[in-house]
Amino acid sequence: MKLATLKDSTRDGKLVVVSKDLTRCSEVGHIARTLQAALDDWAHAGPRLARVAIGVETGSQPTMRFHEHDAASPLPRAFFWAGGSGGFAGPRDPISLSGDVSDVTATAQLAVIADDLDAQAGADAASNAVLLVLLANDVSADGDGLASSFSPVAVTPDELDGLSGLSLLVRRNGNPVEGGKGAAVDSAKAVAAAADKRSLVAGSLVATGSCRVTTALSLGDVVRVELNDGTGHSIFGAIEQTVETRSR
Repeated sequence: MKLATLKDSTRDGKLVVVSKDLTRCSEVGHIARTLQAALDDWAHAGPRLARVAIGVETGSQPTMRFHEHDAASPLPRAFFWAGGSGGFAGPRDPISLSGDVSDVTATAQLAVIADDLDAQAGADAASNAVLLVLLANDVSADGDGLASSFSPVAVTPDELDGLSGLSLLVRRNGNPVEGGKGAAVDSAKAVAAAADKRSLVAGSLVATGSCRVTTALSLGDVVRVELNDGTGHSIFGAIEQTVETRSR
């Protein structure tokens, strides 16, 4: 199942179920208005959303065109983000810098959205707490975190079943950046580590460190982050951002 949040007049957007090929989506406000609302009641909302996802693929569910540019980060804001800065930008929003900033870097990797999890709950509980997987791109300048962006779509872990040797594709101004290769995502280990000293709440974002790529950026650069399946189709959609000077 693939989920996205479309931008609207609210801070948290509206939740939609997206087709596997990322071309269509279905509004699911009757199940959960936002992704956070779905996560808060995942035991009931999750199966209902999964049935909508089946309907999207079979044609029995009403759909509309899905445009990645209309998407916010799946969680426009979250209670906890273990792995990056606190400010979330949309996957196609620009990276805005003040004029005196230097040493800008972007770090892309796979991340997960976790369910409620008690501190030191153990590996099995951590594995069950992994609800969704997505891409993350963290931008820092002069050693300080500026903003984190996430892929247009978050997917349930089963969407990655059977995919090995995953390779994150990061391009700077259209040129590939080296790195990004990884094995199967060990998301349970990352979630267990995040919950080592504190409990996690539903909607917590955790960086996995898998397929990690870091690249330097300058004003005017365009950075694009995506991950494709074995047939070359995008799994999460793309993060694509331009580095701009912040307007005063």
